[in-house]
Amino acid sequence: MADSEIMKIVVFRLGNNEYGLKVDKVREVLKIHEKDITPLPNAPSYVMGVTNIRGEITPIIDLKGKLGIYENSENEKDEKLVMVIEVEQQTFGILVDGVKDVMQISSEQIVPVSAIKKASSGGEYIEGIIKLDNRLIILLDISSLLELNM
Repeated sequence: MADSEIMKIVVFRLGNNEYGLKVDKVREVLKIHEKDITPLPNAPSYVMGVTNIRGEITPIIDLKGKLGIYENSENEKDEKLVMVIEVEQQTFGILVDGVKDVMQISSEQIVPVSAIKKASSGGEYIEGIIKLDNRLIILLDISSLLELNM
């Protein structure tokens, strides 16, 4: 099959695992201080609050909390790394432990996850698994993760 699609993804770290997002969804990566995040009353536990990013009030999502990843990371410090993403004309900040690289992959490198979707509660947020040598990168479907496709 010569019709494999080439895409660019941003690879980032949550705990000990690598995740990917299509690069066209990512606007920038910033460091922000926890004190700059204003908590929202009655928000879900994974919504840390809102902050001002370039004059725009932006919700900050704790991706580990949303995905149910409860391992301690070594950088539990005041400064947080935030990937600013844009989905369907809405801007969000998602907390990540580190941004590793931007890579090009072909659609043939993505393993579909129908069995994984049935086996895990967070499976509906996974677009596929990218297999590269000895690395497995979980490609996230950010629209369904942020529940925008309602």
